[in-house]
Amino acid sequence: MSEALISATENCLLTREQAALDNPDELFYCSYLISHLNLVAAELPESGEAFLHNLQESLDNAFSVDQLSDQDKSGIKSLWNEVCGEIGSPLAS
Repeated sequence: MSEALISATENCLLTREQAALDNPDELFYCSYLISHLNLVAAELPESGEAFLHNLQESLDNAFSVDQLSDQDKSGIKSLWNEVCGEIGSPLAS
C-alpha cells in the first residue's frame, strides 16, 4: 500500500515540477517536497498512513530548523495540501 501511495505522490509532484519550470517559487516548493518524500520513502514505511504521517513530521521538523521565509513555508504547506487532495489523503485540509 505505501509503495503505491509513495509512487502516486512522487508522480504528482514531478508533474507539478515540470509544469512549474517558469515559476521559480513553485519549482522550489516541488523540489523541497520531493526531497522530503525521498528521505521518508527510503525508510520503507509500513503503510500509506505511516508514509503520510512521517512526511508531515519531516516537514514540521524541517520548518522548525530550516531558515525558510514565511512565504516559502506557506507555499510548501499549500502545495502539500493540494497534493494530498489530489492523491486522496486524509491529511488534505
